[in-house]
Amino acid sequence: MSELYVKFRGCCARTSKYLFSRLTRDKLRFKWNYIEEYGLVNFLSYTAKCYLNNLLPPNYKINLAITAIAKNEASYIREWIEFHRLVGVEKFFIYDNESTDNLKEILQPYIDSEIVEYICFPGKCRQFAAYRNSIRRNANKVKYMAFIDCDEFITPIKHNTIPEFIEYLEKKINHKIDALGINWIMHGYNGHYEKQEGLVCENYSKCDLNTGANQHIKSIVRLRSVISNNHPHFCIHKLFSKIVNANGEEMYGPFTEPHLDEIVIHHYYTKSYTETKNKIQKGFADQTNKRPISAFMPPAKEQPKKLEFVPDFLSVDEDHSMDRFIPLLKEKLGIN
Repeated sequence: MSELYVKFRGCCARTSKYLFSRLTRDKLRFKWNYIEEYGLVNFLSYTAKCYLNNLLPPNYKINLAITAIAKNEASYIREWIEFHRLVGVEKFFIYDNESTDNLKEILQPYIDSEIVEYICFPGKCRQFAAYRNSIRRNANKVKYMAFIDCDEFITPIKHNTIPEFIEYLEKKINHKIDALGINWIMHGYNGHYEKQEGLVCENYSKCDLNTGANQHIKSIVRLRSVISNNHPHFCIHKLFSKIVNANGEEMYGPFTEPHLDEIVIHHYYTKSYTETKNKIQKGFADQTNKRPISAFMPPAKEQPKKLEFVPDFLSVDEDHSMDRFIPLLKEKLGIN
């Protein structure tokens, strides 16, 4: 009897610790924010679909994919795709938000070979809708999905591919991972006023390793653990999901202390000064009428008044963790 009582007390203590932990409060807060924005019926519907998906056998066709919303990204999209193919991404779901350049033409060979699934997705502030659409469509086809932008490059440091790192981290923490939060490294102008020829990862190796913006994360998620999404940096997950940072520590939300030794996201935030101005003019897909989600950049209508060319903006340090991929990347792109 005493042994059962000890087990009962231990179970109660663990339950109490979970229910009253900061992580649980954060999870409930983000769920409540979603309910406030989209309604209880919507939330319950997505929750039911998530739990029903988990009853199905895990017959995934794709191990790792990326979902991204794109607008006028033709100049760099091939480099972005080919780099991520080198690090283990099998499929790309590209939501084209009214591009006026030749984005679809550039993507057509990838579409024909089924590496890219191209979705025309017009309208304003459509990032969250695109992510939710991808979650619904792919929960039973894709095991892991990264939700990133076309100026962000997920880079494993000590492993050759992203899946290798995830496998390593799961062994390290002795638990399957439902979501992995990967910190940014922010890259700025690198002294470039005008657009440069060549690879982004070569032209913009300078960065800022100490900016507070590097506390931001983007997520790779096990899709079947995801209920829905109303934030560009992380998803809303079912109960008891294991959500960790790159060091294997539990987290929840868009920020964590930077862990840059094992895997990072190189965020080529500005590229050149002139390209930054163009980016501001086209607007941001993650802004809503209620609030700007992009914490590091003011709302687009305010930015032109403040924008100026500071050559070393986010360019005071050097990072060469992408260098080992450059020769093969150039070969894939046909660059001498």
